[in-house]
Order: sequence, then structure tokens, then C-alpha cells
Amino acid sequence: MDGEQFGSLLRRLRTMADLTLEQLAEAAGVSDRAISDMERGISRRPRVSTVEALADALGVDDAGRDALVAAARAGRGAGTTTSRDVLPLPRAVADFTGRDAELAWIHDRAAAAKATAPSPVLLLSGLPGIGKTSLAVRAAAELAGLFPDGRHFLDLEGLAGEPLSATTVLTRLIQAVAPDIGRFSRRLADATALWHRLAGGRRMLMVLDNAAGEDQIRAALPPQGPAVVVVTSRRILSGLGDAERLRLAALPEREAVRLLSAITVDRPTTPEDLRHLARLCANVPLAIRVAGNRLASRPRWSAGDLIARLAVQERRLDALVAGDLQVNATFALSYEQLPQPARQLFRRLSLIFGTSAGEQVAAILLGDAADAADTLDALVELGLLQGYGAGRARFHDLLRLYAQQRLRQEESAEQIEAVRTRLRDWLLGTAIAAGSRYEPEGGAAAPEPRLAALDSPEAARTWLMDESENWFGALTAAATAGEHQLVVDVAESLHWFSDYWLHWGRWHEVFALAAEAARRLGDDVVLATQLGYLSWAHTFCLGEYDTGLRHAEEAFRCAERASDPLQMAWARMYRWWALRGQLRHEEALLPARQAAEYFAAAGDRAALPQALLALGDSLFEIGRHHEALEAINRAIALVTDPATAPRLTIARQTEVSARSYAARAHYQLQEWNAVVETVSVALRRDGQPAPMQTRIRCLQYRAKAYRELGDVASCRADLEALLRLQVSSRDDAGATETERALRNLQDPARH
Repeated sequence: MDGEQFGSLLRRLRTMADLTLEQLAEAAGVSDRAISDMERGISRRPRVSTVEALADALGVDDAGRDALVAAARAGRGAGTTTSRDVLPLPRAVADFTGRDAELAWIHDRAAAAKATAPSPVLLLSGLPGIGKTSLAVRAAAELAGLFPDGRHFLDLEGLAGEPLSATTVLTRLIQAVAPDIGRFSRRLADATALWHRLAGGRRMLMVLDNAAGEDQIRAALPPQGPAVVVVTSRRILSGLGDAERLRLAALPEREAVRLLSAITVDRPTTPEDLRHLARLCANVPLAIRVAGNRLASRPRWSAGDLIARLAVQERRLDALVAGDLQVNATFALSYEQLPQPARQLFRRLSLIFGTSAGEQVAAILLGDAADAADTLDALVELGLLQGYGAGRARFHDLLRLYAQQRLRQEESAEQIEAVRTRLRDWLLGTAIAAGSRYEPEGGAAAPEPRLAALDSPEAARTWLMDESENWFGALTAAATAGEHQLVVDVAESLHWFSDYWLHWGRWHEVFALAAEAARRLGDDVVLATQLGYLSWAHTFCLGEYDTGLRHAEEAFRCAERASDPLQMAWARMYRWWALRGQLRHEEALLPARQAAEYFAAAGDRAALPQALLALGDSLFEIGRHHEALEAINRAIALVTDPATAPRLTIARQTEVSARSYAARAHYQLQEWNAVVETVSVALRRDGQPAPMQTRIRCLQYRAKAYRELGDVASCRADLEALLRLQVSSRDDAGATETERALRNLQDPARH
């Protein structure tokens, strides 16, 4: 057991004890979700008391207990690995100063959280720039030891044009806590119930930053502890009745002076100068930081020089006064000391459609790629922008307002519109090019866009995800401007990519914009196509099957008016998907048959077999297994006959899928030899390998058929291969079931 990781050791000991997750959870007094997270390596810092309880429940000897404790200790030392979906804490402010009483307030309430009581909700409110986020991040960093199940940070974008919806908040939290969860319903009620189940029993901390209102976060609040939620907002959010509130005021003068002193540590200053500067900045942390950075970066300036500049009332913009706090002079001072390209970029970044921008967007705004990266870095370094991931930056809310005002003051309306149009056109052109990288083999790829290197689907995916706020905002702007063909072109280019990012949450908006644009163009074929994509988005991304049905029906009517059999076929397929999602299998038979007829009339070799598989699936679900096999075998015949087969890659994928459907039907009919033969053909090694989930299903059917045929050796070989796939795909429940089947195979008396 030496050197074995805690998760794998725990799973092995549980398997040796012949305990399920649920049985071990009940015996140890630890939730089955927590044990599952430990075994999968998601939670690698179990408390000593938890490890002792697990050891007692497993009944291990002293050596086993010592090994568990040592592995847990090693896991705690190793730290954790983060990914783009884990919602990590942002980097804490290195020179954070003061707020001792506020930190103690948060610590006390977090430490008192119990699993048997409602989750504490701590609301930090106050004016922009007062330090709400910095305080929340500092507290979360200090509380790491109290939250072994993780700390998650999510910016709710409360001051953006479109703050995160409650559903998007839940989706990101669910994916952070359970990154392998796969597809789940996006209905608010369903996502809320799922989130509450996942959060139950977890000792974790969530920082929900920059909330716009109560409805945005209410569903994300776990009903029971020990999870703790820290919310920051400019608003009081009085609708959160159970929240404990802490409204941040400006720093006391002593702490404000300490912060200024830390930032300007290498500059000669007097205590009186620092006090004067702090008062001019109204003791607001953001204003102090900008002023301090400006002084620190200007060797020729004295503190008196900065004081003289801040003291001039005419340099302060009245529109940026927060109550009686005069903080805007620091922004103006920093801006006016920038070189011209940096000033221009700072102003024009206020035109971006989202909340952050990267080097490519900066280059488009400047009209020059040569110095864009350095200029963007300089703005981050000076505190005028916040670093936001690799090569990206975002404004503080006040500074974006300030940049917008400077833009209106210093550039003409014609210049502003020209830059905005240039940015919009580049974003949408690049989105079209990136989406084209996901076109099936033989599709027409868009030309390589300026600045963006999209030489692979992976590079295209990264760009589309990183810039999603910006290209979606540009798409909305194009729709508002009446550029209907452009909107349709963007949506059409992205519909293949959308399959790879189901959880984004805005595909229904993209295709709704495109459907409306097609309606304005008066093209029924285009409208039918976009309504079909819209039906798909509601069915697959949101789980809103009734809405999916409605759009599918309108798509069919449009295609029928245009006498287009291909779009009529797709409309019927979208109807079938929505009905299948509602388990209305009997009703789904007709649209599946109609789709097959229309695809045949349209001569679509790739889609016709898919419609036959849909028909076979519905027949199977209502118990008509022989008829299901007939439809499935028709599909297999089509894709294996050179006279009717689509392209080789599509034919191979469809054949493997069809044979897995056939194996399921043969299994239900207890035709064991047919199961073995069908799966063996599906899993042959020539050609493209079968997808993992298809291989898993096929091996499950064949292993059970071998068992029924009495071929123990072949059954064992399939179960062992199946177990390797399930472990690789992190299917813990499936792996546990397969391990049990292997033990039963070795000991027939336990069968």
C-alpha cells in the first residue's frame, strides 16, 4: 500500500470489504457524495476524524489504518489541481491592509456552520471600490482549512448589461462541484434541486461576487450547512431575509495610511503627506491603490506633487462621485499620465460587448497589433485594468464608466462608431471562421481571420469560449442594426460547434436571433433551419421539451410551404427528439417514420439511417422489439452498402451505433448468440474506434450474453475490459457494479 493515493486506497479497501458507497457512508457517518469525491480524487484533504471514521467502518487492521492516514496526509500536502470549470479564487491582493474586525466577523460565522443548521449567508455590501471583493477573497484564502470540500468564486457580473441568470449561476456551480456530471436539465427548478443535492453535506465555501439582485442567487443558497456562502453586492439585497449583513465603510485613516505606505514603500514620504493623500482619496481602497501606484511609478514625483494634482477640483469628474466620496481625481491623474496608445486603448476598451478582453481585441481597438499586448499589460500593471486569466483583462466598474466618459470627450461620434463597427465585424467574422472548423468533413471552411490563429478545432473552441460574451454581444448588436443575413450566417456557422458546448446557456438566444433574422429576410427554408436549431437548443440545452416541440412544428410548416423535403425531415427529427425527452415514445413513432420518408425523398444518405435508428429506438421503448430490429437492420444495410452509404467516417460511426442498438434488442429477446455476433462486429478493430460509451454498452450486453451461454472465460474478459473503460471514464457507479459482477462470476453461489 506504500505510496498509493488516498482515493484509490479507499476504493480498494471498500471493495475488499464488499461495501457499496451507501453502506460505507451509513457505517462511517459520512455522506456517500463525500466518499465518492474522495475516491475520485476531487476531495483530497479529508479531516483526521473523517479518516478514522472510515477506517472503523471498513474494519481495517492497524496497518490499513496507518496507510489511510498517511495517504490522506500526503493528499493534503499535494494540494489540488484546478481547471477552467472549477471556479478558483482569484489572486489575493498582496498588500491587503486592515479589515481585522470584518475578517473576524466572517471567520466566526464560517467556523460556526453546522450540517444540521441552515447554511450561513454572509452579505458584504458597500460602494464601488470599497474593497468588498478583496475582503471576501482574503477571508476565503484564510479559511482554507475549514473547507476541505473546496472554495469556489463566481463573478455574477451584477453591473453588466446582462448579469448572469440564476440558471447560469447554478450551472457553473454544479459543473465546478461535479465536473463529470454530464448532461442535466437546465430548468431552474430541476437545476436547483440538483444543486441542493450536490451541496448537501459538503463543507465548502462559495463566494458569489458582484450580485445584481436576490433572484440571481437565491436558488444557489444551500438549504442546509455546513456550506457557507459569502455574497458581495453594491445593493443591500433586503429580500435575502436570512442573510447576515456587513456593510463596508471607507478604511479608517490609520489603515488607509498603512495601505498607502505599503504601496509607496520605496518613495520618501512623511506621515502627514500620506494622511493628506488618503483624505483626498476619501480612504477608499481602490482610489488609494490607483493613487499609490501612480506615485510609485513616477520617480520624479514627490508626494506633494501628487497632492497638488489631486487637490485641483476641476480635475474631478462630478459624474463619478459616489455620495460624498471624491475618488475620481485618481482616475483622471492616472489616465493623463499614460502615453497616447495606452490612453486610446483604455478609452476604447469601454466599447467591448462583454466584461473582459484579450490581446486580439486590444489590437482591433487600436488598429495595430504590434504593441497591443504590451499596452494591455501596462494598463493592468498600473491598476487601471484587472488581470483576468492568461492574456485577458477587465475593468473595475467605476473605471469602465470613466473610460466611457473620456471616450465621448476625446473622440468624435463618427470615430466611435467606426471602432465599434470594426470590433463587431471582426468578432463575428472570427466566430464564423471558428465555427467552420467544426463543419463535417467536406464542409466549406471560412478563411483564416486576422489575428486569431484557428488552425485546429481545439484552438477554435478556445477562442469561441473565451470570447463568448463579446461575439454574442456583437451578434445582438448586428441583430439590432438589422444586419439579418450576417446574423443568420453566424448562427449557421456555429450550429455544429454548439453540440460541443451544450452547457453554455445561450444557444437558445443565438438561434432565436437567427430565426427572427430569417423571418425578416422572408426565406422559409432559412427560417425552418434556424427554428430547428432553436428547437434543439430548448430540447437538449434547457430541457424545455414543450418549447422544443412548438419550434419544431413551426419549422415543419415553413419547410412545407417551401416544399423542401430535407428541412421537413429535420423538423420531424426535432419533434422526435422533444417527444423522446418527454418519454412519449408512442407519439414519437410518427415523426420518426415521417423523417425517414422525407430524408429518403431528399436523398440524404447520412441522415436517413439516423431517422431509422430513431424509429427503432421508439419501437424498442414500447416493447416492439422485432419491429425495432427491422428498422435498425435497415439502417445497417444502408450504411454498409456502397450504393447507399454516406461518407466512410459517418458510415462507420452510424454502423457502430446501430449495432449497439441491435445488440440491445437481441438481448431483450434473449437471443444470446445474436448479441455476441452483433457486438463482435461492432467492436472490430478496423476503421474508426467506437466511442467509449458505445463500447461500454456493447461490452455490457456481450458479457451478459456470455454469462447466459455459460462461457465464463469470455464473460470475465469482457467484464475486465468494461471495468477498465468505466474507470477511465470515471463512471464510479458502473465500475462498482462491474466489480460486483466479477466477484459473483468467481463465486457462482453469490449470483
